[in-house]
Amino acid sequence: MDNPFIFGKAVVGRYFVNRKQEINELKSALLAGQNVVLFSPRKMGKTSLILELFRKTQEAKCVYIDLWQITSEYSLAKAIIDSVISETYTSFERLGRDIKDLLKSIRSKAYIDSEGHLGVEFSREAFKDALHEALELPERIASKKGIKLIVAFDEFQEIEHFNGLKMEKLIRSILQHHQNVSYIFAGSEQSIVEVIFGQKDRPFYRFAKHMVLKPIESNELRKFIKKKFRQSGKNIDKNAVNWIVEFSEGIPHYMQHLCHESWYLTEDTANLETVKSALEDKIIPTLSSGFQTIWDKIKSDEQRTLLIALAQETNPAIYSYEFIDEYNLKMPGHVKRAAGSLEKKGLIEKNKIWDLFFREWLKTSFAL
Repeated sequence: MDNPFIFGKAVVGRYFVNRKQEINELKSALLAGQNVVLFSPRKMGKTSLILELFRKTQEAKCVYIDLWQITSEYSLAKAIIDSVISETYTSFERLGRDIKDLLKSIRSKAYIDSEGHLGVEFSREAFKDALHEALELPERIASKKGIKLIVAFDEFQEIEHFNGLKMEKLIRSILQHHQNVSYIFAGSEQSIVEVIFGQKDRPFYRFAKHMVLKPIESNELRKFIKKKFRQSGKNIDKNAVNWIVEFSEGIPHYMQHLCHESWYLTEDTANLETVKSALEDKIIPTLSSGFQTIWDKIKSDEQRTLLIALAQETNPAIYSYEFIDEYNLKMPGHVKRAAGSLEKKGLIEKNKIWDLFFREWLKTSFAL
């Protein structure tokens, strides 16, 4: 049997871990016409949650748009238009007839590619009008076809790269009038998401229900791990399961990765030695060169020392004199500046190293 654990990409169906309560809450809100802000710390599985929600939602057409790699207003408009079209049209002829009514202020042409995917072409010079039309498109199609649409913008905080406040005003001014479309605004950078949706002077203030994706409950993870090993014809003992659950802190990515490598090392029953070997002999060595590159780019001794110290602690009081003395740091002001720089580099969040494998690499590579 194939390895039942997948990491590094979105998973749905039998590879997806529970989240029944979150799916029901999302589905209920969206089908009732409510918009949702979905914040998820990194590696928590928000994309998988969205795609699993869509898989289980038959009452509406669902559109997923990832803003992570979008670099211009033209590509943003193109992504929205093509994503919405591909989920709502199956006939090239029908799309060709409707396109002028759907995209009223730009010259556009429907096309079908070699793999049978429908799309729309328009001039790059028309990107400003195209973006306005793209944002109106979901409601126009939903109204025309008499259907309900759910549109998910993943990594929504990326709009800050497109003259953030101006873009926020444009999107809000259009989407607020939509009656047949509900929106998910998903993000993984908490500080930016809180600014966009939490500040009173921002266009998206009180525009959507807020939902935070939390770690998966330990018992659910235990059941999932044991079930997947058993279904694959292998087993895993209690100590190994508990160690994986404790290490991964309820974050699906780390659980999946540990189980993936442990499964390959298991002939019959995985034990604690198997799991630790998966981490120490497989995962950390594979990631080591990337972690070394990150480390080499940090030139500040204070930042390096703080990272090593944070790798040793679960809930550190980093500004306390006890912490500073124990790890040979300087004054609280120095620690604060070092922590701020590390946060800007994306290495820590709320005074914790967010990447658990990077934390483990630091712990095993450097002694204090």
